[in-house]
Amino acid sequence: MNKYEINQERAILSGFIRYSGAICLFPELTLKVSSSSAAISKFIFSCLKDVCNVQPKLTYTKELRLSKNLIYHIEVNQDVEKILLDLEISKSKGLELLSPKSFMNKDNFRFFIIGTFLASGQVSDPKSKGYFAELVFNKEEDAKMALKGLSAYKDEETMSFKSILRRGKWVLYLKKSDQISVFLSFLGAVTMMFDFENSRLEKDYFNNENRLTICEQANYSRALKTGEKNISDIFIIQEKIGEVYFNEKTRQVAQIRLDNKDASYQELSELLLAKGINITKSGVAHIFDKFAADASKLK
Repeated sequence: MNKYEINQERAILSGFIRYSGAICLFPELTLKVSSSSAAISKFIFSCLKDVCNVQPKLTYTKELRLSKNLIYHIEVNQDVEKILLDLEISKSKGLELLSPKSFMNKDNFRFFIIGTFLASGQVSDPKSKGYFAELVFNKEEDAKMALKGLSAYKDEETMSFKSILRRGKWVLYLKKSDQISVFLSFLGAVTMMFDFENSRLEKDYFNNENRLTICEQANYSRALKTGEKNISDIFIIQEKIGEVYFNEKTRQVAQIRLDNKDASYQELSELLLAKGINITKSGVAHIFDKFAADASKLK
């Protein structure tokens, strides 16, 4: 991790705890944060000591999945209410949420976004079929303020983040590889940016076909028409049969379509991949073909 000044660490903590923290009221007021990254956990642990002048407790557990990765847990039970108020997260023992307005100013914004990315962000592997970077926010107001700040960033190129609502969370995302590199540079993740660019260049070298987008009006209209038909089929199935019709895979595909009615099958495949669900474009098409056939029978 880079070396930051105290006020910068404070902004990072605000972003990280806001989107990766939990507050326990009993048996005593306790702040808890978790991460699967040892480096991030060590960094946040250090920031809490530097900024808040407390002695956090660091423990770890193993996931119950086959991978059995370690999850690191940091607990603070000293001056929790004061910390939450200072970081503009909440007051009244965590019962009243606050807006992080002072962390959205010019001096603090980049570091607040660094903390948010460490807690809720991800960048897809450039060796995969598509490019994807995202930040996840709990509140629409926070997402809008972050989008405004990111859109105002000017360097060699701008970052054209888009916003979607996904399962009650507001997501800001990029899908253009060159803009993802700018974003990584904005975060100060220089090594990650170079690794991303090297992988992207290798991929482009061995694959001359550029990734298609729906910026052309004809493609967009076709994708939107297909999406509306898919959603109509899903609604018919839900009404006539109910949720028992869907298995885990088809339920995920149906939900991603409901959230993105104008996305192409290729883009749906990429969105699913970003969520860790590996379904190809042809696999997505096959599922919607079955939805259409069954919905037609139910009519």
